[in-house]
Amino acid sequence: MDIDNWNFLLESWSRNWFAARDLLDPEEAEEEADDDAVVAGSLGFPAATEEQIVALEQRLGLVLPPSYRTFLQVSNGWRHAGGSVYLMGVAERVAVHGDPLDLQRLYEENLEDTSGQAERLMAGMWARSLQLSHDSDMTDVLLDPRDVGEDGEWAVYVYRGWSGDFPDRFTSFAEFMRAMYRDFHRRHGDDPGFENEVTRELDASVERARLACLAGGDIDEQLAVLDEAEAYGRGRARRLRDQIHAMFRPIGHVAAVMDMDDPLYVREILPLAAREHRRIDRDDDWFLGPHGEKGRAGAEAALREAGERSFRYEPPGPFGRAVAEARELARWGDTEGAWQVLAAAVPEWEPYGTEHVAPIGLLADPLLGPVVTPERGRQILTTPRAGQGPARRPAAATGSGTGAAAGALDAAGPDGLGWLAGADSDRWLNSFRFVLVHGIPPRELARRLGEGALLAPSSESELGAWGRRKTPSRDGAHARIGLCGGGWSFVFETDPEPFVEDRLTGLDARASLGTRAISVWCAGTRVPAGPGAAAQTLRFSYAEDGQEVYGYTTGGDARATRGMLPAPLGALPFGGPALDAIAAAHGVSLPRFALRSGRLHAVAAKSWIGPPAAGEGHATIKAFAVLRTRGIDASWAEERRRRLR
Repeated sequence: MDIDNWNFLLESWSRNWFAARDLLDPEEAEEEADDDAVVAGSLGFPAATEEQIVALEQRLGLVLPPSYRTFLQVSNGWRHAGGSVYLMGVAERVAVHGDPLDLQRLYEENLEDTSGQAERLMAGMWARSLQLSHDSDMTDVLLDPRDVGEDGEWAVYVYRGWSGDFPDRFTSFAEFMRAMYRDFHRRHGDDPGFENEVTRELDASVERARLACLAGGDIDEQLAVLDEAEAYGRGRARRLRDQIHAMFRPIGHVAAVMDMDDPLYVREILPLAAREHRRIDRDDDWFLGPHGEKGRAGAEAALREAGERSFRYEPPGPFGRAVAEARELARWGDTEGAWQVLAAAVPEWEPYGTEHVAPIGLLADPLLGPVVTPERGRQILTTPRAGQGPARRPAAATGSGTGAAAGALDAAGPDGLGWLAGADSDRWLNSFRFVLVHGIPPRELARRLGEGALLAPSSESELGAWGRRKTPSRDGAHARIGLCGGGWSFVFETDPEPFVEDRLTGLDARASLGTRAISVWCAGTRVPAGPGAAAQTLRFSYAEDGQEVYGYTTGGDARATRGMLPAPLGALPFGGPALDAIAAAHGVSLPRFALRSGRLHAVAAKSWIGPPAAGEGHATIKAFAVLRTRGIDASWAEERRRRLR
């Protein structure tokens, strides 16, 4: 609002305030009663004369800032400026605040050497500011003559004594009044029948933003429109905005009408809310209560699926068929192929109605949610969909299940193996081992190298590898499984059991029965590098039909070879170059995104280490003992000891 347009704002505010009051029931109307306003027929007053304004300036010894001065030229004061201020800004009643509660001392005592100019201005404004509020619910509206902008405007601070919060700062009196005008609309936004020229224009802008979003328009422009409408309390704007935000940034809540008969709520928003609830581990009654008895069973089912990671996103139409295809690709590690299938099908996505702008249910799917990164979420939003652009048929991989996954992986391009030892590899890759077997599906590989049923798809952190594994036993150790292109399946395990060369059982070689297999065991240090730290060990093996053909083990300066190594696998240093050579020699790869950020099935892993031979003894050295000898932080050591118990 321009400061020369006070008449329009104040007349609209006054007219709409009376209209909102007429919608209240008698008891609420009594609470909102204002006899003076009713008699005057306005929230405002006659304009202050120039003599009245000059008298105020002379009394204060100050020249008033532009927007407050022009306000007085239209109305000498205002009623109901926000929910807690009932009268403010009358020229004859404005005075220096004087800080009667000695708040300035408290604020200045909390200043530090690093405190900025804004903090220092706020701390020092209490005694010098002008008190604009005359009748309020423990609320001060303070105009600070020392906090001045380049345009000559003074900052306004609103301090709500009952809240315990810091004051809200506005750059000018005009900005403060605009905010209070929005606040008035926001407080009545959910009132049935509350409608005026402002709400009608805002609702029209929300509908234009919805259509622009479906057409793949500029997301930031649409969000700016929705943010403005939401600031005025337009509930639809908030619901659409939250869906857009959810696609590319973390969001704890998606506003929605809680209706268990609405597929948008039940199939898209409820699963996402349940996932978030499980993530922060709140009490279930907090989630179930608002759904009432009618919706309790559905809400409980959503929580159960979120906890078990068994939710399946199943939208209607061609997009739903693409989602099913993509899920199978992601299940076995082809997250890139899964994304390509989804991206190609986005134009054929169908909303459940006019309150739906994006497939947010994807984010709740335990397999597909990790695939939709923030960048990909924005790509979905900027793709025309729901009939707003030319339809494109999804370029899904042919076939289904593991065969489709393998084909898509080949087309996507390999990640190789060197990334496992790259500079940006996560700490969980300090120690790892994997087996690649050609020509057999992941489930069969899981039977060869694991025991028990497949677990629901999990990330590494969800498996709880540190907390579950016990040393020296194998209780709780799990390996993740999947496909990695070229007809290869993989089993991958982080933080494996301690490496003991002379007690290896050959389990990895036996996994090659009837085919061929590659295994790599990187046994890294368990403690920070330093004097006495164990050198990393890399063991590579290539086997056919249950027998090792060749391999090597390297650690420190030592290197032991077995069989006839192909030339590319000659004397290479430990780490990425060695892994790259293995990948190049055999044309193999492991899916980086799936292992680092996705969810994969897992299986309880069998031990590769045999028991001590008859008459042999063995000792287990706990990591915390080593840490203590090096003076490493005791609390870190104690936590590590607790996890190893």
